[in-house]
Amino acid sequence: MASEQISLFDDSIGRTEAESLNLTLVSSHGRSLTKAQRAFNRLVGEVEELRSKIERESRRLDDALAYYAQHLHPRLRRRTDLRKEYVRALAVFLDGKGLKGKRLRATLGEIIAGEIEELHFEEGSLADDDLRALFERLHGRGVDDVEEEEMAEARQEIESMFNDFGIEIDLSEFKPGVSDETLAAKAAEIADHMREAEENWRASNRPRPKTQRQMQKEEQLRQAEELRKKTVASLYKQLARVLHPDLELDPALKEQKQALMQELTVAYRNNDTHTLLRLELEWIAREEGNLERLTDDKLAIYNQTLKEQIADLKRELYELPCHPRYQPIAVPDGPFGVTIRTNGPAEARALDEDNASMEASIRDLQSQSGVETLKAIIQSYREEQRAMKKDFRRFRF
Repeated sequence: MASEQISLFDDSIGRTEAESLNLTLVSSHGRSLTKAQRAFNRLVGEVEELRSKIERESRRLDDALAYYAQHLHPRLRRRTDLRKEYVRALAVFLDGKGLKGKRLRATLGEIIAGEIEELHFEEGSLADDDLRALFERLHGRGVDDVEEEEMAEARQEIESMFNDFGIEIDLSEFKPGVSDETLAAKAAEIADHMREAEENWRASNRPRPKTQRQMQKEEQLRQAEELRKKTVASLYKQLARVLHPDLELDPALKEQKQALMQELTVAYRNNDTHTLLRLELEWIAREEGNLERLTDDKLAIYNQTLKEQIADLKRELYELPCHPRYQPIAVPDGPFGVTIRTNGPAEARALDEDNASMEASIRDLQSQSGVETLKAIIQSYREEQRAMKKDFRRFRF
């Protein structure tokens, strides 16, 4: 069995990405590939496809993050500042300045309360003293009281959830403004309680004695895992010996081996079997020209490791949008989902339109025809509320 492999060393220094991807085993002398060899080719292809997807998705998210920082974040900050000015312009009419009728003022209060809630969501708090005073006037309670009440409800729900699993925890320290140190300490305490509960559960639900066949199967799996670890470790040691730059006298090859040794070390540290295999196959093809030394037994070990690597890559791809790095461009989508801001130019245009509309509304509210503008705003708000109620009634539970 021979393979069209790229040489480990060539006349140029370094290597291109394209030269490092071909790990496919091919048949020779008219013989068909074995089952293990076919599985190896399939798994290697899946690893490379997942890596390409992760690379493309990372570039897409990085581009979206860069666009957000340069174009969207300033517009969003401008929208927040305008919303504050809009609330202040509306609040002038709460005392009946040109606005007659309790129903009109009540609707105005609803509009202002909704805008303040949006501000609280956008900034995570309500820092402006005049807006905090306005919140208390509309709700009859201060912002701190409401936040504490919401926190108490959340604490009660979490404690109840843990109690259902037989875990008693005390979250009374969780209050608005709690320090990171307190949160970390409580998280560690909860983790200890969960481990203790799991141990108690295991102790009370001991499995039945294993059969001789089950024990033999487990022993085979244990031996296979030990063999896999030894094989990967021995592969690293073998390649480290032949690639170590200190043993090379030729300056060009020495520079190549320094880069390859770094790649080898990083791959072993990250348990990156794909890269270790590529380096080994390139070395075999260059120095021995015979890949038949990769027996089915050895390939079976590699195949199992590649399967584990595929599972890790799939999880990495799935979790990539949830990485803290991309938190600024993550928008909540329902209770459990998240949407990424990837259509930056369209959102920038929408924000420009919203900000321009809000600027115009503020100017009109502060003009001599402010009352008429306010009445139009109230009328539009009432129509939206009626439409929402109508849609809600159509929805059958």
